[in-house]
Amino acid sequence: MKKMLLLLIFAISCNTTFAQVQDGWDEWQKTSCYSNISFRLKHEGKRGEQHVWQVQFKNDYNSLISFNYHISETSGQYDTTTHRKTLNKAALSEPLEVFTAGEDIFLLVDKVSLSPYPKDYINCDTR
Repeated sequence: MKKMLLLLIFAISCNTTFAQVQDGWDEWQKTSCYSNISFRLKHEGKRGEQHVWQVQFKNDYNSLISFNYHISETSGQYDTTTHRKTLNKAALSEPLEVFTAGEDIFLLVDKVSLSPYPKDYINCDTR
């Protein structure tokens, strides 16, 4: 009976630990310029020589938005990834996979528009 109880406790402990490690996302962070756009990162380790990251965005505006995002390995040099993303009101993006050579990752969001088109950009609200 003691062995069975210990096995049950061990199994529950392993399942709890696995669930915590399985999620692995950092906490949501506001972008440096737009307080209603948040992002979170997840470092998934390395594949060969490259670090693998997941990036997810969240829209806290009361309308659809579109924005450019730049992801880089070096602060101030945003050339690894430059794309435009559109998110509905209160929506989360699908996780995006990004590869870097180093363990650091930097993210910049700019050219935010309250439409699906890259026009009529809104001003930074956190400066």
